[in-house]
Amino acid sequence: MRFAIFAALILLSSYVSSPAHVPNFDNFTTPVLKPGESGTFNFTIQNRYVNTMYNVVLNVGIYEWATEQDHKPIKQVQGAPVIEESGKTNYTIKLGALYPGVNMSVYFRIKTFSDTPDGVYFVRFSLFFDYNSSHYMMWSRGYFSNAVWDNATKNHTLNLTYLSKALGKPVDGIVPDSSFSVQSSLMWVLYVLIGLTAFVGFLAFYSYLKEERITNPADEKYYQLKGKYRKLERELKRKLREKNQ
Repeated sequence: MRFAIFAALILLSSYVSSPAHVPNFDNFTTPVLKPGESGTFNFTIQNRYVNTMYNVVLNVGIYEWATEQDHKPIKQVQGAPVIEESGKTNYTIKLGALYPGVNMSVYFRIKTFSDTPDGVYFVRFSLFFDYNSSHYMMWSRGYFSNAVWDNATKNHTLNLTYLSKALGKPVDGIVPDSSFSVQSSLMWVLYVLIGLTAFVGFLAFYSYLKEERITNPADEKYYQLKGKYRKLERELKRKLREKNQ
């Protein structure tokens, strides 16, 4: 009997962490702002499980700034933008219950200042919820250092146990990072491209697919990109370099 219960818990955990079922972050609209402006950051979260998610809590954090020449943790950036609702770089949203198949809209406002530096600002998320009487925690790429992420994604798999040990908290799945931009002279075409960084976390799902033995035509592209965060940083720097030419 105990073995059956234990096996059921393992199967449930695998189901919840599966890339086919992890809550889907989609429909991102991220602002491109001049210093001193405010703008709305919004997206949707979809419950892809068969049952309701309860006590859903979303934590949002602006955590890094990057330009062609430099990048810094947000704590080292003078005049860093904040989330208007909290007045800080972090914001917690209680979403309540999320029913199967439902897309819930999430939005908040980004506030910049006259001395906010130009650049790309990375946003990370963590999602906590109860499902079938168990509590789960999911995190985006921005919570892990390059070294930790590299070790956790060897051989095109994602080692959640390793990530949990590194973070010091359970990691039951990976959700996307995103970003927004601040630019004195708005280059909207450039930043539409940069806005695609909203899907950086999606690259991690391909490693999930391999771990779950699910094939996908995009695997070859994933291997070329290697799902590494540094690849994203290089691409951002390249686009900023083109802008300055």
